[in-house]
Amino acid sequence: MFTQPDPNGREDILKGILTLRKLHIDAIGISGLSAADEMLYPENYAYVEDLLTYIAVGARSSENQMHRLVSSGIELPVGIKNPMSGSIPVLLNSIYAAQSEQVFKYQNYQVKTTGNELAHAVLRGAVDNYGNDIPNFHYEFVMKVIEGYSKSDLRHPAIVIDANHSNSGKKHRQQIRIVEEVLNNRLYDRDFKKYVKGFMIESFIEEGCQKEDIVYGKSITDPCLGWEDTERLVLDIAEK
Repeated sequence: MFTQPDPNGREDILKGILTLRKLHIDAIGISGLSAADEMLYPENYAYVEDLLTYIAVGARSSENQMHRLVSSGIELPVGIKNPMSGSIPVLLNSIYAAQSEQVFKYQNYQVKTTGNELAHAVLRGAVDNYGNDIPNFHYEFVMKVIEGYSKSDLRHPAIVIDANHSNSGKKHRQQIRIVEEVLNNRLYDRDFKKYVKGFMIESFIEEGCQKEDIVYGKSITDPCLGWEDTERLVLDIAEK
């Protein structure tokens, strides 16, 4: 949306900035809920920082030094996804860098940060050398991440489970099953419950996805749960 706000039109970054801000403002006003976004390009964070209460750093960005540095200066929780390889040490190193004081050049200034102690892990699954999805929401893998946390000096250790992407193989309805399994594991193990704080679920108004922007409220990227399934899932999470 930032680069091409009209998927059937030409690139228009100025319009993209205004459209992106309007989307967040309208959603906040209608729902009363706070907003989150992915920091795809660190230099663009300033355009939306006054609207957000949560930031995500994607799997392809978590090893990027500028994403780590900018995350260290954000005064909000920043969820850093595991890299595409699924490496736990790389993930924890990214969190360590975000939680540490940093000095670097940003938008033509030398800046110094105090570190972001709310930076934490988001597990989104991995991809092997052959392009196969490798889930990492299962009990055994999550406990390995917890073990890595326990051996580190990272503050406020926390894990969010991304129920889609490589954890579901982008089969959007599998998100429901994945959430149920993780909830059951939280009941089973005290440490699992202590560290696993929540979920990242891909959902929209209409279920699935489309290649062209024809159906209002239907994703033009990854397939999503529809609103009815999302509502039931959120209520189920709250109940459990």
